[in-house]
Amino acid sequence: MIPDELRAWLESATTATGWAADPPLDELRTHPDLVERLAFLVRPLRPARVFVAGCPVIHREGGAAFAAAFGTSGLVARLDAPGVMGARPAFAGWSYLDPWLGDVAFARGTELLRRALRDAHEPFGDS
Repeated sequence: MIPDELRAWLESATTATGWAADPPLDELRTHPDLVERLAFLVRPLRPARVFVAGCPVIHREGGAAFAAAFGTSGLVARLDAPGVMGARPAFAGWSYLDPWLGDVAFARGTELLRRALRDAHEPFGDS
């Protein structure tokens, strides 16, 4: 379940810039492997990152949040219908994704997740 403080942040119009360093382990509320996994998936987009209640939140640089992680396997993205295996609704406009998605058919799970996160990022891109 998404921590209340994190959900409130994701539903707000808060913006972010820069890439926040990892906080000390005792302040994290997300497993360090999941923090690393999310960073690996989104870095090609050159996003911003902040930590809210010990959870990494990914923003379009200078813009709104489009992904966040929590716990050992919680990953949400700003998508109504991400088209990724195992995705399910989280709350209005957001979906749960499986951050550890393996190979699916002929597409690698990592590539499917990157596409979903890119799609979540694109509505906030320059036009």
